[in-house]
Amino acid sequence: MPGAAGNAGTIMTADLRLNGSQIDAAQAEALRPGRPPVSGNRRARGAARMAGAALLALGLSCSLAQAQQAALRADDDPEFNALFHESMARPADVELAFRLANRAVKVGDYEAAIGVYERILFYDPRLVRVKLELARLYYRLGSYETARTYFGAIDNNAALTVAEQQNVSAYLVEIDRRLSVNQWSIYGQMGLRYQSNATYGPSSRIVVGDDVAALLPPSYTSQSDGNAFALATVRHVYDFQNQRGDVWESNLNLYYSQQFEIQRLNLGFVEANTGPRLALMPDALPGSSVRGYLLAGGVALGGDGYLGTYGAGASVYLPFAGWFAAEPFAEFRQRDYQDTPEYPTSAFQSGGMWTLGANFSGTISDSTRWRARVAYNNADGELPWYSYTNFAVDVALPIEFQGLWGVRRWVAIPSAGYSNYEYDAANPFISLATARNDDQYRVGLALDMPVYGQVGLLTQVQYSWSTSSLPNYDFDNFSVSVGPNVRF
Repeated sequence: MPGAAGNAGTIMTADLRLNGSQIDAAQAEALRPGRPPVSGNRRARGAARMAGAALLALGLSCSLAQAQQAALRADDDPEFNALFHESMARPADVELAFRLANRAVKVGDYEAAIGVYERILFYDPRLVRVKLELARLYYRLGSYETARTYFGAIDNNAALTVAEQQNVSAYLVEIDRRLSVNQWSIYGQMGLRYQSNATYGPSSRIVVGDDVAALLPPSYTSQSDGNAFALATVRHVYDFQNQRGDVWESNLNLYYSQQFEIQRLNLGFVEANTGPRLALMPDALPGSSVRGYLLAGGVALGGDGYLGTYGAGASVYLPFAGWFAAEPFAEFRQRDYQDTPEYPTSAFQSGGMWTLGANFSGTISDSTRWRARVAYNNADGELPWYSYTNFAVDVALPIEFQGLWGVRRWVAIPSAGYSNYEYDAANPFISLATARNDDQYRVGLALDMPVYGQVGLLTQVQYSWSTSSLPNYDFDNFSVSVGPNVRF
């Protein structure tokens, strides 16, 4: 479901850039990726925006074409066609029908699979697992009432394993939530985090200032620290009940971290967005939607107000028969920075920022999925050396497996990402000739372990590093966090 409350696997890579130093906003899981400062030559920037919009439109048209192709995928599959003709010749062969239905699911034609399973039930209405598969398929297509009928018929059935019975109960709870006019979902976590370089200070004490080498005092290089943090994402959907699937969707992200030693890095974050999500092609592409939204938020740093932001955006969600989904988006936000005692030149970063990008997700197998995000940011600062363009890509691979206790499956989430920041002009206080250009890399692993009911334990490990055109911005950082999480 697009816009759902974030969880451990959500790729969060945004960061706050603070006067030549940097605070990892992966600290703030609720921070969405791709929000640093950008700008420079405004005519070139306008051309970049037009090009980005053209690319977004091209990507959308390609996605729609892929959607049409997905609808024909089963008919175009030689193995499906062979099994179909064989099954028509032997309609009472249940094993053959199962193979045909499984093939239809693999190629993404859920309607064909439903037709086959319904035919199996015609010959033997006692098959509990066929009803389970039908219920799941109707759920994937958004036919929640029909799915609830099938799930209800097999709830607590002794023919199912304990894990399958719990799965059915979870589906019924979720269906009741989705069929209600007001739908709420909440994700929260609290815990402890350690960073080997909490300040994102330079790797070396030798830096550049006024185009000459300078030796930093030890207190200005990398410093380790830990923090206690808490985050929450809250999502509300108001269903218009108009049989098309039109809703009003609102999201709230909250985060706060308290450092153990370096108090100037205490970070608070809040952001909300709200707007309609309207069905795009309810018949040709069930589940597809278009959304427009308004947003507003703020950041506190070191106990002082640091950033206020507001803007608007739009996205298009395109699910291709369950096996692949894409959500291209465009967003503009105005960022108003405030000077603080710890960051006295922050206001020079103020300006607008455009973001163009897309979120992708898909299924590799029953236990393995993938997610990816690509974004291009272009932001204006009041001074050209606070303006930059940024390209970022992040991928994650959630893998479910049987854990050490209980019947619920654990999720391991390896992830990797890359970002490039290219600043519009050289900072004359550092170098007259060399503009800042950073390549940043990150790799990580998260483990989400269900403990009891809706409560789990999330552990995350990440290593990130940067190479820059200026040694002032070379860094590396190892972080680990652990804490309980809860979902409702």
